[in-house]
Amino acid sequence: MEGVEAKVKRAKHHVRELNDVLQAFFAAHPYVIGTKRNPETRQLIYYLVSVREVPTMVDVIAGEVLQNLRSALDHLAYQLVLVGTAQPGPFNHVYFPIFNSAKEYESGKLGQIKGMRQDAIDAIDAIKPYKGGNDTLWQLHRLNVVDKHRLLVTVGSSFQSLDIGPTLSRGLRALIPDEQKRAAMPDLSLFLRPQDNLFPLKAGDELFIDQPDAEPDEHQQIRFAVVINEPGVLEGEVIVETLRQMVDLVDHVVLVFRPLL
Repeated sequence: MEGVEAKVKRAKHHVRELNDVLQAFFAAHPYVIGTKRNPETRQLIYYLVSVREVPTMVDVIAGEVLQNLRSALDHLAYQLVLVGTAQPGPFNHVYFPIFNSAKEYESGKLGQIKGMRQDAIDAIDAIKPYKGGNDTLWQLHRLNVVDKHRLLVTVGSSFQSLDIGPTLSRGLRALIPDEQKRAAMPDLSLFLRPQDNLFPLKAGDELFIDQPDAEPDEHQQIRFAVVINEPGVLEGEVIVETLRQMVDLVDHVVLVFRPLL
């Protein structure tokens, strides 16, 4: 069990390391926003003047997190078979079973957990380690497979959210005839996620089209994020938050199985 917990601990360390790398990346102001005007409609357009590449180290550290978590689960499965068989092994067939569907899980799980006691099998069944049952666990598995075969998961910058509060405030103030009441109206703040996150961001991407004749607002808030983007698995999910959720899940799984070892 110490080996399982050590792998989870390393995953947590790598998530903290990843967070530090990304904080340094954002501190260097990697996204430069400019404005231009549509000559026909006079609409003000906020766009990306330039964007820096996400450091390759982000991909590498993310891969380490995924590998440690998947390895921790497989090591846990191995320990459960040791308990169930009371034999030293080796058990080359043993993996923590994670499948693409409930049907595949039912037909394939026994080949990977042969030798476990029934209470351990029941506990794994309860976790529903397949797509549609426990999607976070399935995503961890699929991303780890991608990382093993392609070396790096797809990571990059995306358009995360926009504060449309200033635009709403201007529109509402225009409807208030009394000057004092207009001045007393508080500024609104409302962040919305765009329908298209523009992954991966590139220079020239248009972020927001404001009203005709609107003046550039130096306080306009536009947020960006570094995300994992693997089509069919995870698309546009913030990388640190996603990996933390996976760490927490595996930590919980280890806790659940501790009494069975």
